[in-house]
Amino acid sequence: MTIENLQTFLVYPNKGVAEPRLISGTDVPLEGEVFTLLSEIYLKSERECSIDIAFNQPTEGVGLNPCRALLLDYARAPSVATGLPLATRLAAYSTKRSGLGLLFLATGVVGAQRKIVIARFAANSGILADENREALSVEFVERVFLRSVGSYKAVLYQDTVTDHGFWMAKAVDRQINSSETEVSRYWIADFLDSDFKTTSATGTRVLAVAMRNAAKATDNLDIKKEITAAATLGAGLNDQVMTANEFIARLGLSQRSREAITAQMRHQGLLNEQFRFSAEEFNRQLPYKSVELHSGAILTAAATEFDQVFAHTEPTADGQVTYTATGRVISEKLEKVQR
Repeated sequence: MTIENLQTFLVYPNKGVAEPRLISGTDVPLEGEVFTLLSEIYLKSERECSIDIAFNQPTEGVGLNPCRALLLDYARAPSVATGLPLATRLAAYSTKRSGLGLLFLATGVVGAQRKIVIARFAANSGILADENREALSVEFVERVFLRSVGSYKAVLYQDTVTDHGFWMAKAVDRQINSSETEVSRYWIADFLDSDFKTTSATGTRVLAVAMRNAAKATDNLDIKKEITAAATLGAGLNDQVMTANEFIARLGLSQRSREAITAQMRHQGLLNEQFRFSAEEFNRQLPYKSVELHSGAILTAAATEFDQVFAHTEPTADGQVTYTATGRVISEKLEKVQR
């Protein structure tokens, strides 16, 4: 389980730069403070890296995922030379906002598999005056690294070194300064050319279908109303990273409504898998139609059933429409409007 090879690279934010800075790297001795701290991250990566991701697969032909190809080259022969293309790729996607960084590649063998941890730490650009432009020294790395050891992004790969291996990984981001767990887009989508294992379309579709089925399956009008309201408000979460459980929690659904939805999830494990929410896919799977009249009445039903639920006349010359609905009253309440 121990690290057998450890390399580091000083990665400049080269995206959009007219004259990109050269990336330099060096082997890190398997002893000392830097090695000790990286060993801790390497060992705890299996429990800390909890976000499932996968390399994007080519949609046409037999082309390779470019980042995976570089990773395989490194996995076959770990060294500064084989790691440099990965560091150069990261620099090409790093902006001034992401800033200067130190990239570490740590690898060892676990049984018949190779384990690789790629970790990026923020670096203080104010100490670059001492840097040797031709080479990266371990002493310089120590001064930069030990100032930012608690803040990093990491991704864990572990697989057999074959042409068919190293598609899946697990990631973590401890450089996000918010309560959200989203990994920076440039790190996952751009540098690693990957996506969440549960894709945006799949995660959103599974959630929407569960909500739709829950609304159909229940006879409780309050639950139907809550799900309808959630379906209307859900589009406001477009492009945010979340789990199905987090989506339900953000919309403040009652415990009964939560249970009704989760019972309809096709796989309970999907409740805690992260994905990027797609309002377009959500509305495609769970469309609701609402009509508001100038009289103050608001009529809402599933879009596919709206015309069956509410019969209506043709508009008069002045635009007046009469809607009618027939059914048994299963719930009725008066609610005070907060002003």
